Amino acid sequence: MPMDQGLLDDIIRRLIAAKTSRMAKQVQLTEAEIRQLCAFSKEIFISQPNLIELEAPIKICGNYGIPNDSAFV
Repeated sequence: MPMDQGLLDDIIRRLIAAKTSRMAKQVQLTEAEIRQLCAFSKEIFISQPNLIELEAPIKICGNYGIPNDSAFV
C-alpha cells in the first residue's frame, strides 16, 4: 500500500524540526508510521538500479567505508 504523501511530509517535517532544534529533541513516531516509512523507503531502494554505468576517467572521493584509524586509539 503506497504511503500517503501528506503523512510522509509530516514525518519528514517532524524529523527535520528535531534535528535543527537547539536542544536535543525526540520524535515520537507510531509503529504504523515507522512501518509505512520503511515500506516507502523499500519502494525507493527497489526502484533504484544496483549498478550504474560510468565512463572513464572518474574520481572517487571518500573513505570507502574504511574506518578512520584514529577511532581505534
